[in-house]
Amino acid sequence: MRYITMFFFFCYCSVCFSQYKFPKQEYAQLVLDSKLVVELLDGESEYNAIMNSSVKEVFINNWKHTEVLFLTRSGIDSLRNIHKNGYSFLYQKASKYSERRFREDNLGRSSTYEAFTFSSYRYFLNILIEGKNHFVTSIDFGTNNLIETDHLFLYQQLSLLIQASAEGKKPWHFFKVNRNLEQLKNSTLVMPRFLFKEKDSSKIEDYYKHDYQLVDFNAYQELILNKETGKSYIKIIWSPQHKLYMWIVVNASDGAILSINSFGGLHFSNEQTVKEVIKVKYLKYATSKLAQKVNNRYGWKLKI
Repeated sequence: MRYITMFFFFCYCSVCFSQYKFPKQEYAQLVLDSKLVVELLDGESEYNAIMNSSVKEVFINNWKHTEVLFLTRSGIDSLRNIHKNGYSFLYQKASKYSERRFREDNLGRSSTYEAFTFSSYRYFLNILIEGKNHFVTSIDFGTNNLIETDHLFLYQQLSLLIQASAEGKKPWHFFKVNRNLEQLKNSTLVMPRFLFKEKDSSKIEDYYKHDYQLVDFNAYQELILNKETGKSYIKIIWSPQHKLYMWIVVNASDGAILSINSFGGLHFSNEQTVKEVIKVKYLKYATSKLAQKVNNRYGWKLKI
């Protein structure tokens, strides 16, 4: 009994993380039968201009499933006032999640308090059905400072999820741990140097037993934008279902997630921010079948 309890505690505390929501087949097919409208940020700030330019370039060059339009939120609202069907909308917003916990005062009275808050940035896809928006899926990032490689990942994940669901694939066929690990082990894992403390870089091969490269940020961006075959890379995201920052390994050629991993805990601060450094010892979990099977949420759900 002791070992069973320890196993479930390990699953709950260490590696119970999740991927992005797998869409309903009905909604996915409707997306492919509709025009896609990507929301642009309103206003003339430099930040908005850079974000709008980046997402437009990626979707114009890559989204081939349907016609794609680009409108601000007010433009989308005007479109919804005219049409009841035939459109899907990719919205964007800064998000904040607050984790609340219970406590008792000296008199035994219970109350909740805000233990941790997490900031993230979300793109969420809705489908318009009889004038109402229905949620399809979301792609979440750990920060709002997004660049072209982030928007390419956004497109790739949306495309993979929508296509797989529309084709009738089940979630457990979409994300196969054994297949993913085999692909990861046969690829070169490319990691930007800033992900690790300088003193720990020499220890990587002690924990990751497969081919890898440490590169500068420009080389890291180029391999992603060039969709290089035989390469994979590490990316830090926000997990929308388990409400934690995590790092994933992505196939560079198509954007598929091959591995999903935790940072190993929170820092002692109410306001949590995305971590920028990965502990070298956690690299061993990237190719661990046990860790990845527990991390995977496309096939089953662990209830405690």
